[in-house]
Amino acid sequence: MENNNGKGIPSQSAFERALAYAVGESESREFVEKLLDRYGSFSTVFSTNRDELCYAGGLNFNAAILIKLIAYLNSRRVVEQFTFGKEHTEMELREYICALFLGLSVERVYALLLDDGDRVIATEYISDGTVNASDIVPRKILECAKRKNSSKIILAHNHPKGSAAASKDDLMTTGRLFNLFATVGVRLAAHYIVADGEIGVIDADMLYNPDRKR
Repeated sequence: MENNNGKGIPSQSAFERALAYAVGESESREFVEKLLDRYGSFSTVFSTNRDELCYAGGLNFNAAILIKLIAYLNSRRVVEQFTFGKEHTEMELREYICALFLGLSVERVYALLLDDGDRVIATEYISDGTVNASDIVPRKILECAKRKNSSKIILAHNHPKGSAAASKDDLMTTGRLFNLFATVGVRLAAHYIVADGEIGVIDADMLYNPDRKR
């Protein structure tokens, strides 16, 4: 499916054509405009759960299922094209991280494991729920890093209904994890936060190495 934004999100015309299979060609444009008017962006539409799309969005069950399927297929396209062990630009990395969360209506945590050349060698699902929800998160991240022989990681989680800006809890948790991981020789390089197709970054190196030039 065509897209025009580099985030695995279809253009409005492509989305209209796809939705026409569920609501009819004559009504698809009206439905898309109503959805964008209500939710503001395709990213938010895709992150809205099926029941809410039916109840608040005014869609029938088949149309809601189709929207979730479109989100899944577009996210998988970007994720599956990402090559592990290869050098990627910051833009490519951000596109990949955004795709990991496209269509999710719950908070989820991933850890990207890096090699000595700062190349991503693996992505590990950690948990659903907030990043500071339990002690399972740091333990599982460290287990994944040890299994892949990685001493540097990137943390990523989403705010399905919020902003990509780091919350106070995000900042506190990042600091706690940075210090905890450092005690066992693992570096938390950055913490990415995804919301509404946008991405914010807590740069751990900036936050916890005040002598480094910004």
